[in-house]
Amino acid sequence: MHTLTGRCHCGNISVTFETNLDPANMEPRACQCSFCRMHSTAAVSDPDGHLTFTAVDPKQLNRYTFGLNSTEFLICRTCGVYVGAFMPDGDQAFANVMAGILGERDRITRTPVRVERERENLQDRRTRRRAMWTPATLGQTLS
Repeated sequence: MHTLTGRCHCGNISVTFETNLDPANMEPRACQCSFCRMHSTAAVSDPDGHLTFTAVDPKQLNRYTFGLNSTEFLICRTCGVYVGAFMPDGDQAFANVMAGILGERDRITRTPVRVERERENLQDRRTRRRAMWTPATLGQTLS
């Protein structure tokens, strides 16, 4: 198991990513929705891993939603960095993390794969995320 850590530019939002995947073998995804294109995303996840997001100052975490409103896009209000997407799912949650915020980002060398998801309905989107994204929690500061 690898434990990867990362943070936004100012350090307010941090992430711990426990994964069985070697960073060199991770395949980032570049969603083609308007939000993700504007942020040049390279999202990584591991269905067998775990992600934990925490914040020094939770008031500086923007939980932006749009479209189907099924996911919170976690953005630091202070430095503007998009750190990952978080989908609450009953008593569970699933998330991905942006490869660029991870300390191991230089080892994630594969070109992001373009993915188009805009035609998915809410049920299909949630089902795909449950299968492909990483089980996740918000640290005590964000709960």
